[in-house]
Amino acid sequence: MLAYENQFSTNDSDLFPSDVRQHIMGIVDASPTSQFDCHVTTEIPNVYVYLIEHNPSEKYSLFHVFSCDQIGEDYSYQCFSIDQIHRMHELVLQANIT
Repeated sequence: MLAYENQFSTNDSDLFPSDVRQHIMGIVDASPTSQFDCHVTTEIPNVYVYLIEHNPSEKYSLFHVFSCDQIGEDYSYQCFSIDQIHRMHELVLQANIT
């Protein structure tokens, strides 16, 4: 498993499809006042991109999650508020899943 922290590069075409890169750049470009923290994890052939968006001036934080593989162009995308992430964590703890 490889992890790349804060190293998202528009030139890194080997890790994920161009549609994923375009989607990420669209999020970043649409939020010029936000701060972003990017983590890319590979578990061959799967690639996971975790993009945390924090906007203190507009008082919101979002967790963008992309999942794809290095085989095709398809990918999945989910966006969660930080409150939703905390709630999911609580549910996992309640279910006693480790």
